[in-house]
Amino acid sequence: MDLFNYAKAVTLLQKELDHGDSQTKRDATNLIAECYRKMNDVQSAKAWYGRVVESGGTNAINYYYYAQAMLSCGEYEKAKKVFLKYDSLAPQDPKGKIYAGYCDSVPIWNGIPANYEVKDAQALNSKQSDFGPVFYEDGVVFATDRIPPKKEAKTYGWTGNSYIRLFYSKPAYPDDYYSEFSTPELAKGLFNKDYHDGPASFNETNDKVFINRTYIYKDKAKKDPDRKKTHLLKLFSSEKKGNGWKSLKPFFLNNNQYSVGHPALTPDGNTLYFVSDMNGGSGGTDIYESNFEDGKWSPPVNLGSTINTFGNEMFPFAADNGDLYFASDGLPGFGGLDLFVTRKVDGKWIQPQNLGLNINTSYDDFALAMYKETNSGLLSSNRTGGAGSDDIYSFRRTTPQQPKKVAEPPIAYVSGCVKDKTTLEPLPGSTVFILNEETNEVLVLKTNSTGCFRTKAIKGKPFIVKASKTSYIDDCLSYNFPVENKDTSLTLSRDLLLDKLEVNKTFKLDNIYYDFDKSFIRPDAEPPLNKLVSLMKEQPISVELGSHTDCRGSFPYNDRLSQRRAEAAVMYIIMQGISSSRIVAKGYGKHRLTNRCDCSKGVPCTEEEHQLNRRTEFKVTAINEDKNNGGFNPDRFKDGERLDARLLPFDFFNNCKDNEKKSSAVNVPSPNATENPLYTEVKAKAQKDLSQSVKMSEVNYASKSSSLPRANAPSQTFQTVGVTYTVQIAAGNAIRQDYLRNADHVMSCKGTDGITRYYVGKFTTKDEAVQYREQLRSKGYADAFLAKFDDNHRP
Repeated sequence: MDLFNYAKAVTLLQKELDHGDSQTKRDATNLIAECYRKMNDVQSAKAWYGRVVESGGTNAINYYYYAQAMLSCGEYEKAKKVFLKYDSLAPQDPKGKIYAGYCDSVPIWNGIPANYEVKDAQALNSKQSDFGPVFYEDGVVFATDRIPPKKEAKTYGWTGNSYIRLFYSKPAYPDDYYSEFSTPELAKGLFNKDYHDGPASFNETNDKVFINRTYIYKDKAKKDPDRKKTHLLKLFSSEKKGNGWKSLKPFFLNNNQYSVGHPALTPDGNTLYFVSDMNGGSGGTDIYESNFEDGKWSPPVNLGSTINTFGNEMFPFAADNGDLYFASDGLPGFGGLDLFVTRKVDGKWIQPQNLGLNINTSYDDFALAMYKETNSGLLSSNRTGGAGSDDIYSFRRTTPQQPKKVAEPPIAYVSGCVKDKTTLEPLPGSTVFILNEETNEVLVLKTNSTGCFRTKAIKGKPFIVKASKTSYIDDCLSYNFPVENKDTSLTLSRDLLLDKLEVNKTFKLDNIYYDFDKSFIRPDAEPPLNKLVSLMKEQPISVELGSHTDCRGSFPYNDRLSQRRAEAAVMYIIMQGISSSRIVAKGYGKHRLTNRCDCSKGVPCTEEEHQLNRRTEFKVTAINEDKNNGGFNPDRFKDGERLDARLLPFDFFNNCKDNEKKSSAVNVPSPNATENPLYTEVKAKAQKDLSQSVKMSEVNYASKSSSLPRANAPSQTFQTVGVTYTVQIAAGNAIRQDYLRNADHVMSCKGTDGITRYYVGKFTTKDEAVQYREQLRSKGYADAFLAKFDDNHRP
């Protein structure tokens, strides 16, 4: 497995199931599941991860992998339950809740009529993996690990198949990629020279090419004692000279520390989209852009949080009309990788649109190529029913069947007004979005000089209306005028009230409560946090997210607890795609109580009263003039425009139903809005750890079976050189010894603030510490978190 020979590893591991002891069998079962996951065999992975979790006592991450496999197999209800189980075991990771929510959204996606028909391009497929089709010289070039005509002796241990090669085939009829294809042959020229070749990308004139190649990187410096190999993707380019190709040139971003792959040239050959897991991205792999300027490729630009998510975005394709197609497992869809389309409008990317049924399934659907402007092309998928693991499918757009005409329902006119929430002054030029919930069509209106609008309303049909304006918080409500209402001129139940966003103005978020002495985000805290996420996607603002505690405990303790709570909320928001440079966490402890509960005065309070003080607020710290800092610009929409709701952010109309009694998506400013803030400078990124500096000169070990020695009388000194990671499990001067005995080799140290902290483990890499932290959490240390030391000091 260290050598990525997963196919061979499965065979060896299965032998251990026959004669190994119970622990060996459990370990082998876990590793077999991992092998199938890495080989992308979702059916086998689901079966083996099912065995892993049924045996009990496994790491939380295995529940996540099990749920992902079920999601890819279309078992949405079962996947949701396991995602929620993972969330209960790893509440610090929001992905469990996010994917559980995606499972709930699948019935909505399934209810949207399919716009494409798809069929197996049988002549292109083999029993092995075939994927990544691109158009080239009246035909198609694609990647495959089938056995080539001259059988190679070597096989790729990861899959057990041959190395990836580029093949070429032509359609039976020119420009018709929904017809039959000729028998594929090895692509000629400079292709198929190294370890893995493909996929590739050509410009429209077929005289420029980028090729994806895979290399094995060996640790020649011997920094890794096991000298494990690493598989890296690199890009190479060439230009045609006569009938042949020039020598390949390496792309300037190729690196032995990260991958650069999945090339997508625009038709003019002047822009390259590619995928990388380089530092600074949003998730696993992100899509980047580079432009050919003054004879060289420009520095890469990440396409941003509108496209890139906490998951993986990959396999971009640049169409002739400017559309960008790509695959993602982090955006809402049917499961696995789904295909999406987006484009630039006024210099920024619009919300990606899921291509819907038939194009997408619960399995991995990726590497789409649209042929010119024909609304037809090819895609790759590992869906069931194909010839091998990945197969190529032809598709073409169809006209949805028109529904039978029925009697038109009564029509009336509906009117409403948009006003400033504080001054009640009209807001002319506001943008109003009216969603027909049955057709999923959105009508765009602009308010007149009096801040009002008027349009047709079909009685008996459900509608949602949402008002938006730059530098204001949106407001929305739903309405459905009964058929029996005889009036032909109707008015909304209330005005739409927009709250002005101003620097240093504070807003209280509804129901962001925490359990006593805890910092995890509770399920009832997610909806209001999601509202803030939507607001920050729609408005170019930066905010300070402040957390408050109740009065119990000391001031220093509550300062630290509220800071952790604020950081947990900020991390949740960042995982939804908000840049860390736009939000900062601030813990206010118990300095700003909102009711009579003052513990220093002995005031008795109920738990409900204490919980009211455990609240979270946000304060606007900056409003950026550059609207690209926000993900949504209402001004770009035109009056009378009609569009598909999927072209708007997927959560655009969330929280609008049954909202008639609410005046805004966010509450009015808190009583503390006019107070001087504790921090006035906007910090560049989310704070990860604001613990006071701690010296390691007083650290000692305590064995699992012994009582913990006092920090000021160590029996053994623990020294570090350079950066070291450990895991903190507790802090305080009266920790029960039986609590500490559940962990091996506990280290204690007393900080300059007089508080003793307890750590477990000593690691040179962050990844090792993260894995150990998960093990500690499974042992009951739910609040365990990473601590970093630099030359014996805690930064």
